[in-house]
Amino acid sequence: MYFFELFSHSDRFSYRTDLLSSATYVLILFTTLTLLPPFLLTYYTGDFWTKESIYSEQPRIHNQTKYILIVENNAPINNYFFQSSYLTLNRNFQERLITGNKIESLYDIDGDGLNDQFRISFDLIFSQTNILIRSINIWLIFQYELREKQRINMETMALINIIPPSTFTSNSNSNLTIYGQLIFEQQQTIKSSGNDSIYDKSIIDTISSSSVSNLNSILDEYFARKYYTSYQTQYTWITPRITSNNNNNNNNNNILTVNVLVNIGRQAIRFTPGFWQEFKWGWIQYICVLIPFIIIFNRLKLFVFSNNLVRTLVPLSYHRHQA
Repeated sequence: MYFFELFSHSDRFSYRTDLLSSATYVLILFTTLTLLPPFLLTYYTGDFWTKESIYSEQPRIHNQTKYILIVENNAPINNYFFQSSYLTLNRNFQERLITGNKIESLYDIDGDGLNDQFRISFDLIFSQTNILIRSINIWLIFQYELREKQRINMETMALINIIPPSTFTSNSNSNLTIYGQLIFEQQQTIKSSGNDSIYDKSIIDTISSSSVSNLNSILDEYFARKYYTSYQTQYTWITPRITSNNNNNNNNNNILTVNVLVNIGRQAIRFTPGFWQEFKWGWIQYICVLIPFIIIFNRLKLFVFSNNLVRTLVPLSYHRHQA
């Protein structure tokens, strides 16, 4: 008659001893060597805790009419013109103040409820002709907000510097257009939660900002922040200004239009993960290293106890098997 194996199981032995015995010490040693080395191995080989991570967010930009515009020229004296939205600064730079008009607008291009582009246009009217323009500096000041991780509210800037061609003059009758991206710069990571409004204050103190040196100190303080924004110029375009045929006034030929387009898109932001996010990553590494240690030391315990290398009592139960 042919027989086949229907069911099998291994014998189970119980090893008993006193609380304070060599077998107890061996078990404690094996347990420690099973649990502790995997932790030390994963911790000291690096990246056990995620110190820094990255997520993407599109910031919220609120419409503000704060700006400073400086046009530098080649004149030996009064070699720059000034215009701003700050009445105090305009009074301080009254001798170099340039008149003009300003139009600004915000656009939600993709219809997601967040502003994707800021546009501002300056019509600068020069009282003199043939002024050779060396550079144009524009400070655009925004109210900037992040929400998805740490909630950050701050007043920030887009600093724009344009160096036109060497033949660019005030009566060029041209439109100068600058395209660029607003970039979130970080000296350190932001947190994973909470609020930060340390920079939610006016960048320009109109009480103390009364000279160019003060404006330079504002820049020094701004770039010392732990995070701020910068303007990354992507393209500059000069086109002729379209005027009507009946404009014979010389002032109309001394108008320079400067258009600035600031694109505001999603970008990668560095942040420090919270405890639970670090824990979810850390325990996976620990378990992966722990499993081989469990297998090895279980075999060692079986070898030590089954070969009576430590003194224990093993109660045996006898069963009568019938075919």
